[in-house]
Amino acid sequence: MGRLLKFLQALFYSTNAILIPYLPLLLQERGFNSIETGTLLMLGPFLAMFAQPLAGIISDKLKAARPILIVCWIATGVSSYVLFTSHHHGTMVASLLSLYIFLMPTVSLLDALVVKNASRLGESYSSLRMWGSVGFMITLLVLSQYFEIWGGVYSLTWIFAPIWIGVFLILWVLQESQPLSEPKDNGGAAAESNLNLTAIRKLLADPRLLVFLVFIFILAMPHRMNDALLSIHMQNLGATSGQISWAWAVAGGSEIIGFFVMAKLIRAERILGMLAVSALLYTVRWVLYMYITDPWAIVFLQATHALTYVAVWVLAIEYVTMILPRSMVGTGQAILSMVFLGLGGLAGGSLGGALQQHVGESAMYAMGVVCAGIAALGFYIWTVRNRRTVKEITTSEP
Repeated sequence: MGRLLKFLQALFYSTNAILIPYLPLLLQERGFNSIETGTLLMLGPFLAMFAQPLAGIISDKLKAARPILIVCWIATGVSSYVLFTSHHHGTMVASLLSLYIFLMPTVSLLDALVVKNASRLGESYSSLRMWGSVGFMITLLVLSQYFEIWGGVYSLTWIFAPIWIGVFLILWVLQESQPLSEPKDNGGAAAESNLNLTAIRKLLADPRLLVFLVFIFILAMPHRMNDALLSIHMQNLGATSGQISWAWAVAGGSEIIGFFVMAKLIRAERILGMLAVSALLYTVRWVLYMYITDPWAIVFLQATHALTYVAVWVLAIEYVTMILPRSMVGTGQAILSMVFLGLGGLAGGSLGGALQQHVGESAMYAMGVVCAGIAALGFYIWTVRNRRTVKEITTSEP
């Protein structure tokens, strides 16, 4: 089971090695401008955010993620084939949005599947998720050498197809573990969670979760903007497709290190403080992206992905898992993905694309500096207040 999950992670995130760097170039080659590209690449995740909670709720009710994953993965394959082979703008827009609507729920469902099985396997979420970064990096290293030789964006269909088939086969044969039993209450009965809209409203009424999601949204805007527009930004700086592939490969390689380190460092009492530090490092990262124009320098700067995105995502996953009932973990992961990939993505991609086209790419990353700085300050204040509260409780105890 453990090896199969690691291989599944590696193949699943290999698809991101194709979609993240090369979808912007595909859209640009087919005649979409920067604003249209940024908006479309983030509109898909925004629309998908309405599907993600539904997928999470169904998964929690079924107490299984695998059946929903298989259905979404089949729809993802069909949508990607139409997108890669079409030259009609309307068809491309429809297939792109469909791709994201079905692909995004698989991210949170796979995370829920991994979180559920991690403790049973004697693993942490980070140690399993790390293998996704391995697959992401290896795929990009191969593409950096052969993408143009194989035909560039015109080869995306048959590059994507074998990876899609591999993920499908693993999902088909994977035997999903039964969920761990819930902690029992004083009466001895298993604690239950009524997963409906009322329960979700109560969940979102928790001020800790709401404040947390606001700060995650602020951090997500420039990060998702960079996801959508970095390839075009580097191309405008004169980068080759090989350099673009290397930039994302370095990011993927840094994720491996980042997930390994986070698995060792993360502690429940450190989460908010570590988020403040990661947001501050995001601020430094976007300052550097503002002023550096050499493509190879940007390739090396992508290594900061480990200190920013990886840290924030792992800490966010752990925080949501920590404060939610176990029976609502799938729903919680879906809400987190909805905010980070959906809302943050649409806002960041649209605003970033407009800034890139009308003001300049330095302004695009200046927005990132402001957002990351606000989040860093917010998490820092939250950490200080929590420490004061704990200290007051400790001193008041007899």
